[in-house]
Amino acid sequence: MGFESLKKNKVRDNAPGLMKNVFIAERDWFVDMDGLKAPAPPFTNPGDTLRITETHTFKEGRGFVPFHTTLATAELTAEMVGERESRTNNPSLVAQHPGLTAEVVEFFQTRKSGDYIILIRTLAGEYIQLGEDGLECEIMYSFGSGRVDGGYQGVTATISNYGKPYFYEGDVTLYPAAEAAPDPVP
Repeated sequence: MGFESLKKNKVRDNAPGLMKNVFIAERDWFVDMDGLKAPAPPFTNPGDTLRITETHTFKEGRGFVPFHTTLATAELTAEMVGERESRTNNPSLVAQHPGLTAEVVEFFQTRKSGDYIILIRTLAGEYIQLGEDGLECEIMYSFGSGRVDGGYQGVTATISNYGKPYFYEGDVTLYPAAEAAPDPVP
């Protein structure tokens, strides 16, 4: 794809922001090597090298865990890192989860050393995946109490990895299955 293909978007809404739910899955929850899907050839259209069109396959009883974030706190950014002629992407998702309870802190405490695959949904309804086989995400967190006169009481999660942000077009399998549904497309 040449630069002549990057014309102004006049067809689709370009509203900024992300939906409230982040979906988290441990790398070990996917079926062996084939469960975590990746872009597959032929790459005939612009963007195909970043599209995952197949549905991820999980081990029995596993799937993505919905993680609620406070609306308008989640932001996905990516920067190029490395030296000239040797660069890669470093995507990062920062989002806030309300509440400062033992359950909330324990949830994040137990995820500080894992390898994760993350899905986040844009306002246009597209899922963006962070993490891939061998370049999984890590989750870091901090929490705050806020102040009596204001502020935010809850956890700020920072999810990052080195690799490409992918566009996931498969179905989202939830764990536990009956617990929550994905955000509706606006």
